[in-house]
Amino acid sequence: MKRILSFLLSVLFIVGKSNGQGCSDAGFCTLHSIKNNTKNAAEVDKKNELAFGFNFGKGERYTSIYNLEVEYTRTITKRTSVNGKLGYSAISGELANTNGLTDLFLSVNHSFDIKSKWQKSFLVGLKLPFDKSDIVKDGIHLPMPYQTSLGTTDLVLGLNFIRNSFGATVALQQPLKSINGNKFRPEDYPSVPLANRYLPSDEFSRKGDVLLRFSYNFDFTKRFSIRPSLLSIYHEANDTYLTANKMRTEIANSAGLTINGNVFADYKLKNGSSFELSLGTPFVIRTNRPDGLTRSFVAAVEYRIEF
Repeated sequence: MKRILSFLLSVLFIVGKSNGQGCSDAGFCTLHSIKNNTKNAAEVDKKNELAFGFNFGKGERYTSIYNLEVEYTRTITKRTSVNGKLGYSAISGELANTNGLTDLFLSVNHSFDIKSKWQKSFLVGLKLPFDKSDIVKDGIHLPMPYQTSLGTTDLVLGLNFIRNSFGATVALQQPLKSINGNKFRPEDYPSVPLANRYLPSDEFSRKGDVLLRFSYNFDFTKRFSIRPSLLSIYHEANDTYLTANKMRTEIANSAGLTINGNVFADYKLKNGSSFELSLGTPFVIRTNRPDGLTRSFVAAVEYRIEF
């Protein structure tokens, strides 16, 4: 077992050092019950959980993305909980440095069949944007890799299946309404040599994603565990933008599949709190990712306390 885990960690490290780009997570893969998809309802001891997280990723054109997140989960009954997550992002790259609130996620999770071999739970949630993806620097409308929000209100649906230490999840994140006011078109900035290296996103319209995740939790002690996870995200259709003559046009090859590998290491403290370290990197990518969600790797640390 230790050899298998060592192999998985080595693969993630090697791929993370390569030039592969991807991830394409619009936020739902790190929601509480979708990320922790091997944890069943019976394992929840306290009614409240507060989590503080920090993650770092390398994005498109070597941008550096720093995220701070706070997440609160309230257990209403043994089967039902509510969750809220809010983030703040700082982005640094060759065109600009930007920062701001990201999106607010609100969700409800309900478990059923908790006494059967395959325990199940479902999630219903909303993603609410805090800006219109219209950050401007020195009169330049910046492309999506420099925006802190996608500028969409999204519906999130998820279904978890848990058996012993194994978890499987299928989920959907579907935009319902767009307030995206981005105006970036590379041809508008001939005096900015680097602008033509980014995809156009004038009034960008993003399509939905379908997620499939498989995870297995290895408990080494009562306090320490490691959870490898294989995460697939399928972008349903090509995204679109407005051309100079106001024609809505598809961005070719922006639909498709991304497959990511994740490893989560969790250590529980005596006071009921815990630390989680996670690493993620893509194995398979879609050709074009105009939404700015390109990541060659992501590293995160999270502190959680139950009370």
